[in-house]
Amino acid sequence: MTPHLRCRLDGGRLTLDSDESLGVRIGRFAPRVAVRRAQRRIEWHAATLRSKNGGYDATHAEYGLRVELRIEPHDSAVILRLALENLGRTPLQIEELAPLCVRAGAQVAVGAGTDAWAVYRNGYQSWSGTRTYRVNERDRDPRWHFLRISHTDLRHPCSGRPGHFRSDGFTLIKNLRSGEALCLGFLEARRAFAGVVVDARDGTVHEISASADLDGITVAPGDIVTSEPLWVAAGFDEQALLAAYATAVGAAMNARVPEHTPTGWCSWYYYFNRVTEADIAENLAALASRGARCPCDYVMIDDGYQRAVGDWLETNAKFPHGMRWLAERIRADGFEAGIWLAPFIARPESRVFQDHPDWFVRTVNGDRQPALWNPVWGWKRQAYALDTTHPEVLSWLEKLARTLARDWGYRILKLDFLFAAALPGQRYDPNATRAESLRRGLRAVRAGAGEDAFLLGCGCPLLPAIGLVDAMRIGADVAPFWTNWLSRGPLANLHGVATKNAIRNTLTRAFMHRRWWLNDPDCLMVRDTDTRLSLDEVRSLATAIALTDGLLVLSDRMDRLAGDRLDLSLRAHELRCGMPTAIDLMEHDVPELLLTRRPADTMLAVFNFRDHPVRRTVNLAACGITTEHAEEIWTARPVTVQDGWADVGEIPAHGCRVLRIPHPIPGR
Repeated sequence: MTPHLRCRLDGGRLTLDSDESLGVRIGRFAPRVAVRRAQRRIEWHAATLRSKNGGYDATHAEYGLRVELRIEPHDSAVILRLALENLGRTPLQIEELAPLCVRAGAQVAVGAGTDAWAVYRNGYQSWSGTRTYRVNERDRDPRWHFLRISHTDLRHPCSGRPGHFRSDGFTLIKNLRSGEALCLGFLEARRAFAGVVVDARDGTVHEISASADLDGITVAPGDIVTSEPLWVAAGFDEQALLAAYATAVGAAMNARVPEHTPTGWCSWYYYFNRVTEADIAENLAALASRGARCPCDYVMIDDGYQRAVGDWLETNAKFPHGMRWLAERIRADGFEAGIWLAPFIARPESRVFQDHPDWFVRTVNGDRQPALWNPVWGWKRQAYALDTTHPEVLSWLEKLARTLARDWGYRILKLDFLFAAALPGQRYDPNATRAESLRRGLRAVRAGAGEDAFLLGCGCPLLPAIGLVDAMRIGADVAPFWTNWLSRGPLANLHGVATKNAIRNTLTRAFMHRRWWLNDPDCLMVRDTDTRLSLDEVRSLATAIALTDGLLVLSDRMDRLAGDRLDLSLRAHELRCGMPTAIDLMEHDVPELLLTRRPADTMLAVFNFRDHPVRRTVNLAACGITTEHAEEIWTARPVTVQDGWADVGEIPAHGCRVLRIPHPIPGR
């Protein structure tokens, strides 16, 4: 394919231009670097580029720096590769490398007028809210520091200014008026976290920059350091751009994508950390008795079995027979065994914490780095971050995973609170970046568990985990409620435990599925007791999980499920195995239209995230659907289609309607 963007050098700066039919330009940009030499911070916007040997370079004699930027075509995109050479006589500490930086006054266009821009902002890790913003909106971090630790990148707090957004790893800008779209994203994250900043306040482009964090690593005189490669593409189809970007990243990072998407049962959302061995046995019996009415590949024992957070091979009194025995019991009943652990943290009461004080990330003051405060584990103490660059920690992690997965038989490991390995701090290896620290820890777990083990990441920064995990939680924890005061207020109505937040990310990150891993949208609760979710809210959750084809894992007490609720979960299973598209991803905070194409039919979900009922009609032609007949699957009612418009009828608050459109049988 011919790239839509072409590069030219003009007056020491570069411009990426589309053809006239597209109307996209990134004008007069240059690389930017931020370094320290002898405690002096130097920021250089290398705006004196010259063409050399098929690339572009610039030298700053006073700073002792040389940059080289190469731009190469890649299918319909271009890839920017930046290298920085230390020409000085003393070492450099590298803070940031930006292959592309546009400053105020540059000529940037994504269609005509920035006032019609919508900006996709990807969150830092699994639980970070991800959505599209208009340029007059504000992005906000959680209110309190202890919430920011577990939801955001502490190195990059939100500015809080209208029109200023930092998206983790990649972003997409779409002109909602004219339709053009521009996608910028980093292809790899083996060495560095990276992000894209878009600042389009007051109708003016103040900044567009794409930069990789090198976290102060040292580069000796004469040595060269490179940024992660940056992928840039433009077009009129934002869904195709995101799919192409995700596919390119998956190839570059050697993504692991299992052929089969497993189904399961998890103890967490009914028993939480009060779960007992007897509870697991009761649900095993119920699952076995349900048979085909409840498809289930694995049984996951979640938080609550361990002696302490950090001591994963020692059980508490609620599990008298131990975890090896329980794995054997699960497998004997015909299921794979899964187990939860948080391998990169430990609490003060654990033996790991008490016996190995040198195993932890340190603050600048020499104290152990707090990783999170979780009231489920106790109100008075925090958990602390293990140093995954320490050889003894890596050896311990590998042995831990080998024991659980190979010796005891837990072939599915749910790895939680993984962000702890990437917190800022002082490490055993001072030249390891935060991204490298996370990957070293994950590689140790993978080495111990084996290539055939199924690793599910959770609470994890996304891009550095590609190629190491088989599945990834891509949203907040679900809950037996739609939202609560904490998610609506201190967590900015975006982050945090809430079923609405989980559904938002399930839709906004749907395109990652089967390109980077299998998406895990978190568990499905279908029960009608011990919950504040209405039937319509349960159907919305089931629809989002099923039509995006991610892991479908029940988390109810199985022997108490009413027959109609069990039928609801079975219907969700029947809706899977399609290719999802959030059609209005760039138009709404939470997308309201989810299209899924399957071999025999097309499914279109229409959501209502308002707090009151709404009546909806949908332009099927605009969704790429041509039909005169449709059926709503939750009510089994026919849907009227006239002149390409479907009358969906009234949708309850927080509810949805799902239209099924059968494909014509060939030859008829």
